[in-house]
Amino acid sequence: MSANAFACTPARADLIKLKNGGEIRGKLLRTTSGSTVTRVIQTLSGGSITIDSQNIEFITNRSLSIEEYDSRSKEIEDTIEAHLKLADWSLKNHLNSQRLEQLEKVIQLDPEHTKARAALGYTKRDGEWMTRDEAMRKNGYIKYKGRYVSSAELELLEKNQADLEAERKWIKKVKLWLIWINGNDLLQQQEGIKNFQAIHDPHAVAALARLMGKHQHIAIRSLLITTLDQIPGDQPLRPLSELVLTDPIQIIRNAALEVLTKRDATRAIAYFIEGLKNKSNIIVQRAGQGLEEIGNRTVVPDLIAALTTNHTYRVRVPDTTSTYSYNTNGTFGGSGVILPPDIEAGLLAGRYPNGVIVLPSRQPKVQMRTVSVKHVHQNEAVLLALQNITQQNFGYNERLWRLWWASTQNQTGVVPIIQ
Repeated sequence: MSANAFACTPARADLIKLKNGGEIRGKLLRTTSGSTVTRVIQTLSGGSITIDSQNIEFITNRSLSIEEYDSRSKEIEDTIEAHLKLADWSLKNHLNSQRLEQLEKVIQLDPEHTKARAALGYTKRDGEWMTRDEAMRKNGYIKYKGRYVSSAELELLEKNQADLEAERKWIKKVKLWLIWINGNDLLQQQEGIKNFQAIHDPHAVAALARLMGKHQHIAIRSLLITTLDQIPGDQPLRPLSELVLTDPIQIIRNAALEVLTKRDATRAIAYFIEGLKNKSNIIVQRAGQGLEEIGNRTVVPDLIAALTTNHTYRVRVPDTTSTYSYNTNGTFGGSGVILPPDIEAGLLAGRYPNGVIVLPSRQPKVQMRTVSVKHVHQNEAVLLALQNITQQNFGYNERLWRLWWASTQNQTGVVPIIQ
């Protein structure tokens, strides 16, 4: 690059993404019209290029420091030292999210790297690294207006006394009707079901969700869904969302999601966005499926961030000299004992969020140990949600998704493409 070109290089530059996969960085000078619409771009080296608009995927405007970060991140070695160096560079150039990205790479290479953990907000509690939010959630606390409260306290904060009194009355009724339904008296069973079918009061939702949401009988959880369906307003959104995300039976999850899609579920979107950050990959996938049905373009950045997610599984294995890890060839296990194929497949699919115990064959007594197995999941349900909402497809390439998303926003310097 010449000295003059470097001197006139702006702090921000246009990034032109071509349909053939190429990229051009520079400054969009003008648009010319003729038999075809063309764009004239001044490159960072000072030259100019004319491109047919039909060959352009999108145009967005980005800081040159971000461009430099992208270049550096592709070229550095995958070592702790290199990632720490780029994290320091990002800090000096005010690229906070990029700095955090590099620090995350550091702890992937060295989970016990104290400085990186501290910079990311982790502390060690009971031998496990966790953020303050994770630690508080583990202890049953929820963040509410900048402070942590228990779920019970949260209910009190969000409801007035009259609401609480009305909800308490419903608890007694729901308990009684459930006893009738689960009893042997046919007339009482019919009466109980009839009473549920007559519920339209939003104050009943808390009692219904508390007493029926985790009920062991699928018929009771199904009755909960049909009852919530007939109650107006936003109160049913949370319990319906929880069923979609956590119920073990697919029929129940599908039924709850169907009810959500029939009403204005805008306020339920927040529950599914939280699900995208869950430690269980199963919940992440279900959140993606839910957002495909009820989401809108406001969730695109959250979906992009959840295209691939890191998950750690705790596995009990025979204590041999073998080392257990997620191997580059796509398998779990080490050089000694191999995990059973069905267990290995389950771990890969994220079906064991709480870990598994692998018992040795033909050895009734053997020392066991717990190992951590890590895996990066590509979340197909999240990708399908993105494709459905945006009508675009950049696969699991998070960078291209972010570039495209930036190009669609009404920000200073963003130039829409003229077809």
